[in-house]
Amino acid sequence: MLTPTNVLCRECPMSELPDSIPTRGRSVWFGIAVGWLAQLGLKTVLPLMVLFATRYWSLTTDSTFLWLEHPGDSRHPVWYAMQASVFVGSILAGTVAAMLVSRGSFALAVALVMLSLIATAFEQFPQPSTTSVILIWIVGPCFGILVGVLLGRRLAQRRSQ
Repeated sequence: MLTPTNVLCRECPMSELPDSIPTRGRSVWFGIAVGWLAQLGLKTVLPLMVLFATRYWSLTTDSTFLWLEHPGDSRHPVWYAMQASVFVGSILAGTVAAMLVSRGSFALAVALVMLSLIATAFEQFPQPSTTSVILIWIVGPCFGILVGVLLGRRLAQRRSQ
């Protein structure tokens, strides 16, 4: 029978937590995983909310201009609203990740930016692709992550004071 005192068996090496992994290392990896998953989720959910909101507004105002846009068409103003929502989602993801890490870590920000660039490489390129559109599309989420990590560090410092 298992009781709270014998859950970790001294004779069973698999039931003990390894002491070789430092707590700081585990928290940075946890922050990276949560931050990246949060960014991927928010990069999907927030633009969909923008699309639904603009299409609902288009239906209520009998304007077909907002209803007929294509999400990848960078000439349409809704594309810029969607990119703004991706930026906001990246800020939120960076903030959550930085608050999960025990101390401010430069590795957290670098890893999240690299993962954001890798994820962006597998997305559909906006059309027409101009230099400013590509910069907004690639740099926006990365800059949002950096802003979020800085914001999360500041919030964590305030909380610890």
